Amino acid sequence: MLIMGCFVLSYSVTCAQTSENIPLSQLYQEAAAYPGLQAEASSIKSADYDYRLAKQKILPDLNLQAQNTFGTFEGAAGAFIPLPGFFNVSGTGINGNTAVNSMASATIKWDFLRFGKYRDQVQLAQVNQQQARTSFDIEALKLKHEVTQVYLGWMYSNAMHGWANREAERNKNLLQLSSSLVRSGLASAADSLIASTSLQQARGQIKKWEAQTNRFKNQLFEYTGTELINENVPKPFFLITQAEVHNSIPLHPLLTEKEHQQERLEVREEIINHQVFPDISLLAGGLVRGVGFGDDSQAFQDSYQLPINNYLMGVGLTWDLSQWYSKGLKTQQVQEEQQRVAQEMEVVKRSLNEQQNSLQFHIQKSKEEIIEAEAAYQSAAESYRLFKVRYESGLIDLTTLLQIQQSLQFTEKSRIEAYYDYWQYWNNYAYTQADFSVLTTVFN
Repeated sequence: MLIMGCFVLSYSVTCAQTSENIPLSQLYQEAAAYPGLQAEASSIKSADYDYRLAKQKILPDLNLQAQNTFGTFEGAAGAFIPLPGFFNVSGTGINGNTAVNSMASATIKWDFLRFGKYRDQVQLAQVNQQQARTSFDIEALKLKHEVTQVYLGWMYSNAMHGWANREAERNKNLLQLSSSLVRSGLASAADSLIASTSLQQARGQIKKWEAQTNRFKNQLFEYTGTELINENVPKPFFLITQAEVHNSIPLHPLLTEKEHQQERLEVREEIINHQVFPDISLLAGGLVRGVGFGDDSQAFQDSYQLPINNYLMGVGLTWDLSQWYSKGLKTQQVQEEQQRVAQEMEVVKRSLNEQQNSLQFHIQKSKEEIIEAEAAYQSAAESYRLFKVRYESGLIDLTTLLQIQQSLQFTEKSRIEAYYDYWQYWNNYAYTQADFSVLTTVFN
């Protein structure tokens, strides 16, 4: 008895766990691993690396070079071969054709004065970093909207599947009742045929909504990797939330994205202004070189037998004067893009404002529709019950009862659709507010 009691208790706990509704907030957390969202997260990391690299641009450039060549050593004083780095050949006319030449050099260049160019590059990388994060927020917001839409679609199709089952059960009872009345001679044989036809139609609706429910389950599994086990519609679907809608435009990620685009264009304008100034650099270098030749014309002697050491230090100025006459056109181009972004930002603001106003109206009217639909459904259900009793007594025919049943079928379907539309309006409103806290509270 103790073993059986423990088994029954564990089975009941397991069934209770599998029948629990998965909170919407949990679906959001599991959707965070969606590849499309992870791609945006990788863009953030890439922008972070670009920002760190831009900050390292202030460090000097250091180049090292070493080479060992075999070639002529005779030549006019100061002659050179323009290879990477530099390599001089000179001689005094000693008889000989070839020699071993070794060289090692190091150069350093530090652009220590760039008149704001370095700061502009760092600032541009920082704006790109912020814009990558905003793109991630936009993608995450869209994903929440999609997950919620699929979740609501699963609840709606599941509710419609229950509606089709109830309709089939009513038609099945009518078929049994009409068959009994036909056998007793209180109804014609046509009643059984009509009831059978209605039953077949209801069973077809069951297959349809089974397919729809399975489709939404597969879509939700695609986004979250979670398979819904519970086949019951969550109770909050048939409730009206007490949360109030408010007319305000928060700092939506779509607006933030436009602000970052404006900041980027402002930095580009600063870059154009600073490009007309020169770059002042500190230059330094060192060279160790040896030539392997001797008076006896032996070419393969120690290449550092006659070493030559050189060094160089100085300050250089690089000035691209062509930037002066192209600055005006580049500035005008950036200003035109700034006007375009400003107009696009205004379009986004108006669109969000219009959507919020429209959704507020729809949510309010949807509440009123639900109240009317609930009242109509209760009336239709009571009317069907009364007419069914009259049909059982032989006071009305089956055609009249089927008309009442169709009215019940229509009102029950309208009731489910009213709730579905109501939550879809809330989902769209949450997207315009960039806040899904109302939905996560209701479907917790």
